[in-house]
Amino acid sequence: MRPNRLKHLWQENRTAINAWLTIPSAWTAEVIAHTGYDSLTLDLQHGLADYATALAMLQAISTTDVVPLARVPWNEPAMIMRLLDAGAYGLICPMVNTRAEAEAFVGACRYAPAGYRSYGPTRAVLYAGDDYAAHANAEVLTLAMIETAQALKNVDDIAATPGLDGVYIGPADLGLSLGLPKLADFTNPNLLRALDTILEATAKHNLIPGIHAGTPENAILLAERGFRLVTPATDTALLRAGAEAALTQTRRGVK
Repeated sequence: MRPNRLKHLWQENRTAINAWLTIPSAWTAEVIAHTGYDSLTLDLQHGLADYATALAMLQAISTTDVVPLARVPWNEPAMIMRLLDAGAYGLICPMVNTRAEAEAFVGACRYAPAGYRSYGPTRAVLYAGDDYAAHANAEVLTLAMIETAQALKNVDDIAATPGLDGVYIGPADLGLSLGLPKLADFTNPNLLRALDTILEATAKHNLIPGIHAGTPENAILLAERGFRLVTPATDTALLRAGAEAALTQTRRGVK
């Protein structure tokens, strides 16, 4: 089976840099894949792609060595299994608040006896290799999102879930749930304390901590804090910022 390059990065104690895809386009996915990020995450929760478009985006990403990940819309087995069968090499599951919810998520990602994933890796075999079924449980990543006060309270129990590879923090939802005045404010001491609590739990249970950083500056600071998977950029934000910068520069120069 094709090895999961993220796992090799982490074995070398390196931080993986991830980009977030919300635009429903195989072309934009392919363009960003060729820039050299370690992984790309298709967002099927808040992004605009449906399953058919996500399949085409996974095919586009596979023109490179970038690791294809996806955030599923919800903790629901059917979509979890379909995205894995399509070739996603790791899944991020939103709003995991309890150990039971984490176990349900992990179980849907793992073949028996470790879980209850149904066999049928239609495209995954082409992408990963004919021995996919024998190695998928070890190579496919499972990342539970910690993004509520309830999840923060239960984080140690969630992190102890067998077969869970890591957690991924949604700082905006976490801040909302904690009643913080500004979304994803990495200068807020209450948010930073929450992040440190999560980092302690992941270190205790040997899990990978990931986070939605939003900017390169935040990603660097969060990597220094101990996060091993950081997302500094989203395709929509990159497109908008680039378009605005080009427009501003041109308006200033055109008489």
